[in-house]
Amino acid sequence: MSRYLYSIIRCLPDPRTGEFVNYGAIAGDPVTGDWEIRQLSKTDRIRKFAPVAVLEIAGSFMLQLGADIDAHRALMEEGGEPLGEEWLQRLHHDHRNVVQLSPPTPILADNAREALERVFQHVIIDPVTQPRLGVTKDVLTRRLRDVYHRADIDESLIHHRPHVFVGAHVNYTMDFAIANGRAVQLTQAWSFRRSSLDGVSMQVKAWGYAIDRLRQGDEARVIDSNNQRVSTIDRNVDLQVVIAPPETSAQEHVFEEAQEIFASLAAQVHSLDDVEAVGARAEMLLRRL
Repeated sequence: MSRYLYSIIRCLPDPRTGEFVNYGAIAGDPVTGDWEIRQLSKTDRIRKFAPVAVLEIAGSFMLQLGADIDAHRALMEEGGEPLGEEWLQRLHHDHRNVVQLSPPTPILADNAREALERVFQHVIIDPVTQPRLGVTKDVLTRRLRDVYHRADIDESLIHHRPHVFVGAHVNYTMDFAIANGRAVQLTQAWSFRRSSLDGVSMQVKAWGYAIDRLRQGDEARVIDSNNQRVSTIDRNVDLQVVIAPPETSAQEHVFEEAQEIFASLAAQVHSLDDVEAVGARAEMLLRRL
């Protein structure tokens, strides 16, 4: 057996949510140039999940990928170099929108077709993945809203997606602020259980920069997105974070980086298992007003 590499080819109707369906896979030997692609044969559930326009993009990508492999086979017959590992790495890096490729992963096989057979038997999950099981940011924020309501907090004090301004130039849209002239709690949700976390990493850093300026004492205010009501924010405002924790090593790496930011800002971090504590904390702080 030889060392092959494979990547799962995924289709994301809305890359912002992280929800995806597996569309196919690519596997090959970067030394010999033995590459093959394969598309899922059963697409009924994919069609229910993804619009036709999105599936057309994924289908066109697969066709172009196949054409590239065929072209390089012809070049190799004339003495050209095979498609190497850097080619697959580049595909993974460059495609971060509707079509995405999982990080190249080694697998032992006798040929590319056998490698794909192993991938389809043991790796590909069909087809709606973890975000449908309750790990998207939307699910986290809906759960938070429910928690605030169960805590018997007046609806007028729950500000969803308010704008937080810090100093003269820094602003960030928070998920929730509990405020009535003065903010008593700011809450942000992050899902680290996504196929691509590059956007999450940048968002955490941008959020962290804004909150750090707040913690340093810059004048800050929160403006409700609906009625433009303004509330001041104290530098020691209660800061809560609710997460969907990572499951893979790649997700863990991004989460560890985020944890350092959370700790530096004195944010309390909760999973869905103890998200009720966020509402209880907000209710207690409001009673002190």
